[in-house]
Amino acid sequence: MSTAVVLNLPEHGHMNTTYPVVAELVRRGERVVYYATEPYRASVDAAGAEYRSYGEAEAFRPPVHTGGLYSVMAWEIGLAETLLAHLLAELRQLAPDYLLIDSMCVWGHLARQVLGIPAATLASVFVPDDRVVSVGEMVQQVYGCAPKETLLAGIDALNAYLQIAQRIDRRFGTESPNLVQFFAGRQPLNVVFTSRYFHLAGDQFDESYRFVGPTLDASPRKSGDRPLVYVSMGTIFNNQPEFFRSCFDALGGGPYDVILSTGGARESLGAAPANFTVSEFVDQREVLGQASVFISHGGMNGTSESLWNGVPMLVFPQHGDQHLVAARVEELGAGVVLRPPDLEPARLRSAVDLLLSEPRFRAGAGKIAESFHAAGGYRRAADEILRWRCPESA
Repeated sequence: MSTAVVLNLPEHGHMNTTYPVVAELVRRGERVVYYATEPYRASVDAAGAEYRSYGEAEAFRPPVHTGGLYSVMAWEIGLAETLLAHLLAELRQLAPDYLLIDSMCVWGHLARQVLGIPAATLASVFVPDDRVVSVGEMVQQVYGCAPKETLLAGIDALNAYLQIAQRIDRRFGTESPNLVQFFAGRQPLNVVFTSRYFHLAGDQFDESYRFVGPTLDASPRKSGDRPLVYVSMGTIFNNQPEFFRSCFDALGGGPYDVILSTGGARESLGAAPANFTVSEFVDQREVLGQASVFISHGGMNGTSESLWNGVPMLVFPQHGDQHLVAARVEELGAGVVLRPPDLEPARLRSAVDLLLSEPRFRAGAGKIAESFHAAGGYRRAADEILRWRCPESA
């Protein structure tokens, strides 16, 4: 039995994909220690891993980043500076055989540098290939059309990142990543939880990348008498009362039922139309197993769950990689994109009607679904990890 340590961002979107893989590794005899915060303890325990705490959960609650990807980097490197010394001491005591590190978990990749422990990357979002994409190209992609406010906040965030990174590097002898390296998180093995077909430029990645698809199990599709439209903006970008009210105006009284999940947002939306069911939280996988259209911000988890079921999407991206996901959904013919601040109810209604009436969107989503189902999922992810660890037993 080998000991693995999982270092991840304590966020639903990054952790949910990993639990089935962890459970499968444990089932095959591996000991898995998983670092997280208290809200995720029950899920870690249920996967059969040993929970270890990063610290107070509130410190790891992600803000709504206003300066694009550099804001993400600045926030995370600040966390790394706070926890790295204690994490290194615990890892030395645990002496794991290998690390499983989220592609964006900068403290995990810095810890690997210090300790020299073999590591594989677990990527729950799109990743750039740092051997192909330059920093200048990625800056252009991210900030080329960004508003002035985002650019200014991004400059401030980059300055903060560089200052903290330099302190960390001087203290621990590390080399903090640049923009591309930060979001690539490349290791000798990179397990990516989508299909090569759906990933941006997937055919350009070499065999160190294993595209295993979403870690979902097949379930039968259900359908009701009327089309079902599901609306959710996730758990971070859910403070969207104006958008939700636009959905009321656009879809109220329409020839479909609508389930709207506010994701915990507390602000009153007023009375909902009769064909709406409004809840703070729903069983998203169950709802998407019945839905005809998914209106979403384009988070990777929700997008994967929608397309796994062949459900076309209306994507309203808010931040970072959501714009990339939205563009890929549209490019592959599985949905359409509305750009903030486009909240016009008539546009929403027209887009939903188009997705319901045009079979090409269902076909586009279905092709992605086929690529997901064929990719192997959590069982293949475990296969790849164990084969990398013990190639002689492959």
